[in-house]
Amino acid sequence: MARMREALARLMPWRAQGSAHVEAKASRAHRLVAIEQLGQPVWAPRDYAAFAREGFMQNAIVYRSVRMIAEAAATIPLLLYEGNREVETHPLLDLVAHPSLDHTSVDFFESWYGYLLVSGNAYVEAVGIDGQLRELHALRPDRMKVIPGADGWPEGYDYTAGGRSIRLAGDVVDGVRNVLHVRLFHPANDYYGMSPIEAAASAIDIHNQASKWNKALLDNSARPSGALVYASREGQLTDEQFQRLKEELEAGFQGAHGAGRPMLLEGGLDWRPLSLSPKDMDFVEAKNGAAREIALALGVPPMLLGIPGDNTYSNYQEASRSLWRQTVLPLVVRTAKAMSNWLGPAWGGGLELRPDLDAIEALSSERDQLWARLEKASFLDRDEKRWAAGYGASAGGGGGLAAKYSPDQPRVPAGSSEGGRWKGDGGGGGASGFDDGGVRVAQAGGAGARGRSSIRARYPEATPAQEVRLAIAEAHARAAAERARQEVPYWRPPTSLTSTIEGEIAHAEAVARSAERALAEAASSTLGGGAGPRPMSEPRSLAEVCVVSGALIGRRSRGAGDDVTTVSSQQFDQLLRELSRGATERSTPSGYGGLWFQRADGTVIGIRRSEQYGLTIDIVDSGQSPLLAPGLRFHSND
Repeated sequence: MARMREALARLMPWRAQGSAHVEAKASRAHRLVAIEQLGQPVWAPRDYAAFAREGFMQNAIVYRSVRMIAEAAATIPLLLYEGNREVETHPLLDLVAHPSLDHTSVDFFESWYGYLLVSGNAYVEAVGIDGQLRELHALRPDRMKVIPGADGWPEGYDYTAGGRSIRLAGDVVDGVRNVLHVRLFHPANDYYGMSPIEAAASAIDIHNQASKWNKALLDNSARPSGALVYASREGQLTDEQFQRLKEELEAGFQGAHGAGRPMLLEGGLDWRPLSLSPKDMDFVEAKNGAAREIALALGVPPMLLGIPGDNTYSNYQEASRSLWRQTVLPLVVRTAKAMSNWLGPAWGGGLELRPDLDAIEALSSERDQLWARLEKASFLDRDEKRWAAGYGASAGGGGGLAAKYSPDQPRVPAGSSEGGRWKGDGGGGGASGFDDGGVRVAQAGGAGARGRSSIRARYPEATPAQEVRLAIAEAHARAAAERARQEVPYWRPPTSLTSTIEGEIAHAEAVARSAERALAEAASSTLGGGAGPRPMSEPRSLAEVCVVSGALIGRRSRGAGDDVTTVSSQQFDQLLRELSRGATERSTPSGYGGLWFQRADGTVIGIRRSEQYGLTIDIVDSGQSPLLAPGLRFHSND
């Protein structure tokens, strides 16, 4: 054991220099992996030249797939952000746009992506002058070798060309390494990435051999070989006769120049052609199957490569969108993040390169759908819609609806159940008792022409029950989103690309859940110190919701019956929230154009769409309240 420890000490001198060096190791596991190759080049496990030659250079499927991905990815512009603010002019943007004297950004990134796809590794060298980055150069992967350091992580790279090697190591400027190495995931190698071509190697061999078989068939007069039968009674051909016959056949009848030439036979010779059975013809389908496997390994839908027999996409546009979403964009995002982390420290850090998705024409239909969905989201203001679409707030703000607040607006006297709440229309249109902190909310009842529901305008095919469910969901979403915006600044509503009313209902419910969850998390984080967001209130009774200071909310419109109460759109919105909170759907009579709900206090309400007044709330069972007789109706005055 002592002799073994001495041998290990000679091999690992840092172990004999004290425990302080043990604590400084970057990774305990990586040091063990690199123990036998410190400071020596680690060779790639597979031959890059073979991938390039037999894959990219000799196989049409690999060639077109790599070119398609690399060219598409190279055309995506990169934007620069500092936090959430876009930086329009910066030296980093200039460096990316003009990486070297003889390369544009498209040339540079096409080489980068091509190397990454063919070898699984991509290398970029940075060149600096006087402490400033000046150029970027993509290096051939077959010329690069990783040099592991004492801690197991790469400390440099050997670049070999023309029989000479140079070592690229250290920082080219402060905080920026000389070489950036990006590699695809490899489950069995610590220093090199795995090429997609390696995964498709067998399919590539099958495809290449099938092509060679077809060429050989063409060389043999474009038909299968036949057999010369010697039927003479004199016995077999002599060696000299056999060799002469073979040479004459190859010289006069083999190849395209000899196709269709008549054959003159003598001396008992007979020609018997051979044909291919259906089973022998399976090589055609085998070649197409190999082509599909190659396309699958590289992430290209086979339909885009013209491979027959693959119609899994509804149309060409869908296949193109799949290529961009599943293959091109992940590659570009990976590259942008790698370059941001590599080059950002040259300017103090905090910079991030991001792909400009709006410049991708293939994804324009997705943007149109997103914008259309956001335009219909009435519970989001303009700035929230900009955030959801991936843009920042508009210049100067002003996206939200203005608060209608007046210091002179009266309150309910203290001591009553509604003590302290606003009342009256002070503040230029604030809702009586339902102003929700002085912030106006979007209209929930009729919109535009009187009697025409805004929901019905968006979804003419909606059933009355669906219209009621969406109105309730949006009312809850607006209130929860408003609270979350005020009390949880980092919260952002989830987005949706749905185009159906059921999808809108689910999305509105998701917004409410997301906002309430953010409020609950913020409240739990402030327990024990500070005032967190207000907890969600418990459902109030029907009388507490509809009666304020002993009087029924709203007003009687001229010419309307005693059972009709008109409220503002803000009041109606809050009625929807308060009366539906904790309520459950119950059996609704046939012919009723909406839904009935059973509330926790035992009362029953109905919500329906009136052709004259839009959404209407009916009091079906008011319990014991004298001011809320059954048959009472609430509708909005908008």
